[in-house]
Amino acid sequence: MALPKRVKVGGSYYKGYKLAVAAGVGDYVLDMTISVGGALNGITIIPDAYGAGDYMTLEHLAADNTLVKTLVNTVYNVGANAAWQFDFSALELMGPGEKLRLTYTNAAGIALNVYTTIERIQ
Repeated sequence: MALPKRVKVGGSYYKGYKLAVAAGVGDYVLDMTISVGGALNGITIIPDAYGAGDYMTLEHLAADNTLVKTLVNTVYNVGANAAWQFDFSALELMGPGEKLRLTYTNAAGIALNVYTTIERIQ
């Protein structure tokens, strides 16, 4: 029996976000709320500076903030402007009011910006 597969090359809608990370050590959170249902095809995450030991986590949360799925776990910042491209091979289905939560853990104590672009199908 073949398993159905949901795939698409490219998205039909792109949205950018910016997370400002202060010089203080700790977790910085960016919630990207999806107002209409659809599917995520991927996300690009780009820190604009290097922070030794800094890392990122990306979670899919339900509208009531309960965890649906961890999509990215402990991916380290490897350098200024180094882009991480995460493709969701089976598409990540998102309902209205659900969100992606990017948590950037600042271990180096360096201020930076983290830019993200989500690629979505509506």
